Amino acid sequence: SYIIRGFTFDHTGHLLHLHNDVTRRLIRRLLKGNLLECRRNAWIFSKGVYTRYPFQANLYGLPPRVIRECCDGLRAAIEEYGPDPVRSGPPLNFREWCERLFGRGISKHFMLPYNQKLWTVPAEKMTPEWCGQFVPRPKLEDVLNGARRDDTAAYGYNTTFLYPRKGGIQVLADALAQRLTDVRLGCSLEKVLWGEKKVLLSSGEEIPYSRLVSTLPLPELLKRLAPFPEALREPFETLSWTSVLCANIGVKRPRISDKSWIYFPEKKYVFYRAGFPMNFTPHIVPRGCSSMYVEVAHRPGKKYSQPAERTGLFRQIRDGLLAADVLRRSDAFPVVSFLPIPYAYVIYDDKRAKALQTIFKWLDESAGTVSIGRYGAWKYSFMEEAILDGRKAAQGIDTSY
Repeated sequence: SYIIRGFTFDHTGHLLHLHNDVTRRLIRRLLKGNLLECRRNAWIFSKGVYTRYPFQANLYGLPPRVIRECCDGLRAAIEEYGPDPVRSGPPLNFREWCERLFGRGISKHFMLPYNQKLWTVPAEKMTPEWCGQFVPRPKLEDVLNGARRDDTAAYGYNTTFLYPRKGGIQVLADALAQRLTDVRLGCSLEKVLWGEKKVLLSSGEEIPYSRLVSTLPLPELLKRLAPFPEALREPFETLSWTSVLCANIGVKRPRISDKSWIYFPEKKYVFYRAGFPMNFTPHIVPRGCSSMYVEVAHRPGKKYSQPAERTGLFRQIRDGLLAADVLRRSDAFPVVSFLPIPYAYVIYDDKRAKALQTIFKWLDESAGTVSIGRYGAWKYSFMEEAILDGRKAAQGIDTSY
């Protein structure tokens, strides 16, 4: 987290969805009373109207034509593929998976445009392997109920979440760090001399290791292997991901929205999501102000580094939020901070699983290295899973954990 002019911002939304007793106990102990429990209030803005998240269970409020198309499409998919359309058969790409599970209407109006906007690749180029608990799968009767009336039933893994009362999500990292010794800050890992079992730091220091645990984005770890093993050349080159430019924005007006976050599936909006941290806790904005994080996905390599590019992008963000009635033309912005996130989402394609099998086997056997976390393990996951990854890695080294 970082603070600008009294606003505390994270690197986009980082919320604690805890389902494991170990992490519940750990985080409550680390943060003591500095936690608030929030109920998710997530919405979608499309067709000029707001509907509740998830889209597939909350069609009420959309134009009648869209509702009919979504309901008829789901009925047709059930009739054609049965109640469990993805249990067996050849592997499906993400488009096929969506159309079998949700029908062509829901896929057309939300699932495909939103996810193609987020992942920056066509749905046919992705597998549905990442979906799991992240994509709610309501029954037909739930979809029909949500089309007839405003249904407040909660779906998904993140219906409630925890967030620090003060300090942003940084306070969790700080609390974990308090118990550590011999930590080097302000330097980076430059090389992994895997044949000698040493790492070289940017400070010039060489450190021997018997077991190395890395949370670097996997491509960055592989780039640092010295010498680079030719056996990993092909799998390294198949790794694919998308980047995000996060616009953290302070607004000089209280309560610009009552929502947790909003999804924007339509192409006319340059961003795919906007979230409102001041609704997680009031203690991270100055009195009388609001805050937002607005996420713009793009292919790796695009920098948005020039002032004119960022000015133009902010204008597009502002225009989109004006259209969604989040902002007013009279609003002032004491802070507009652009935060590049080079590695944001790992793309699940048909090459990923095979590449990871080869890479992780080589790292373990030849370099004595385990690569963990959302980006180290090269997966789509949330904060609790990252913590559990760390615990599992520690247990593999020292059985006292």
